[in-house]
Amino acid sequence: SKIIKNQVKLKDKRIKLEVDKYVQMMVVNRCVDPLSKLGATRWLERTCYKEMTGYKQLDFDVTYFYRSMDHLLSVKDDLELAIFEKLKDLFSVNVKLTFYDITSSYFYTDNCEIGENGYSRDNRPDRQQIVIGVVTSFEGYPIKHYVFEGNRKDETTVKDVVKQLKSEYNIEDTTFVGDRGMITKLNLTRLEGEGFQYIMGVKHRQDEICSMLLSEQVHKEDHQLYSGLKIRERRVTVKEFLIWKCQKIIREQKPDLAVEEFSLLREEILSLNNKSEPESRDYKHIVESIIKGIDKPAYNKLFRGIKKYQGRYENELRYIICLNEERKASSHSKRQVQIAKLSEQLDKVFAQNTRHKEDRDIDKAINKIFEGYKVKFKKFFTILRDSKYQKATGYSLNQQKIEQEKKFDGIFVLLSSRYDLKPCEVVESYKNLKEVEMLFDDLKNFVDIRPIRHCLQVRVRAHVFICVLALLLKR
Repeated sequence: SKIIKNQVKLKDKRIKLEVDKYVQMMVVNRCVDPLSKLGATRWLERTCYKEMTGYKQLDFDVTYFYRSMDHLLSVKDDLELAIFEKLKDLFSVNVKLTFYDITSSYFYTDNCEIGENGYSRDNRPDRQQIVIGVVTSFEGYPIKHYVFEGNRKDETTVKDVVKQLKSEYNIEDTTFVGDRGMITKLNLTRLEGEGFQYIMGVKHRQDEICSMLLSEQVHKEDHQLYSGLKIRERRVTVKEFLIWKCQKIIREQKPDLAVEEFSLLREEILSLNNKSEPESRDYKHIVESIIKGIDKPAYNKLFRGIKKYQGRYENELRYIICLNEERKASSHSKRQVQIAKLSEQLDKVFAQNTRHKEDRDIDKAINKIFEGYKVKFKKFFTILRDSKYQKATGYSLNQQKIEQEKKFDGIFVLLSSRYDLKPCEVVESYKNLKEVEMLFDDLKNFVDIRPIRHCLQVRVRAHVFICVLALLLKR
């Protein structure tokens, strides 16, 4: 309260409103009995605030609460920084590991300027929402928060966070820990450029290098056990990956090629450095000496893959591959159950007594079966069609895709620039992201950030700030 009072006075000495007291009452209300601002004014009548010295003379009209929210937001950045400095003194807050994650929260109104439809973590895609990012210390103290438009993607929020942690919070030596949605080439470059190290989750189904690592033959002694997980560390250079990828593309054209045939291409890739600018004609000559008449799309894919990593050819990446056997069995079982259910529904669509239906009705029924979250299971099915009219005539299971998916069951992959940490320490650091997840759980179920009924952007942002302050008080 003292910090709020000081920051508001620094902003404008003419403000007579006791902003700190109104904010304190709203924050305490969110911890005790979360209500709307109007509801909070009625709640105050049942509390000792109405008899407390310094509070009983206040006007409890809701207008004063709204005005206090406006003043609170006007000092947000300076206030968060001042609270962070105080936390460091009081609790010796550890910022050697800084955690960042985002969540979303939806509106009960559709006329707020930052409200947009986007990926809903509350399973309410029908509602407009905002995206909330929170930075926490190792102990789980929220030290900075952000409110973005509802259609903002996870990875695009990182640049704002990194910039402010460095320039305003003077956090020089920290490891940035982020979830799988945060990782992009741009974000890693930005983190490295600011001098931050990182531990990031990887979307291993979409990451090319992970495809290589998960296709490797692994021996029992390659793993170490930690906290119920099988952990394997793998350090891989970008050049090593590019050699594997080029061989894979060429072997798709001609599977029986011997390893020796790739020697020229291998040498060319190994000669690359971070300043190299590969030329298409050089590689075309080498590739055609390996396989005559390679398809143009295949060659373009090969060369684009090499060009994509320009400036990073000499980089070494540290991956930690983790396997949870229990989750592996569970994922396999759930997938089999879901495939069986979907097969049963497709059987009904293609049953004898429905064949009189028009083509569009059958296609409509198939699309309905795979709508919503079930669309991710569509890759396990091949819809059979006649060659003349492309009419759907039946289906078959895509066993290749099912077997491929099995490789990913129970696995999560981490990418880290911290070479001084043991693999188990990297995993432990990443698992501390659960502190942020617990914070988000409290945001939705303890301080009850919803319903958000404000329409003005400034009030929405101030409402989120009050909820974050309530979480800090709880912590």
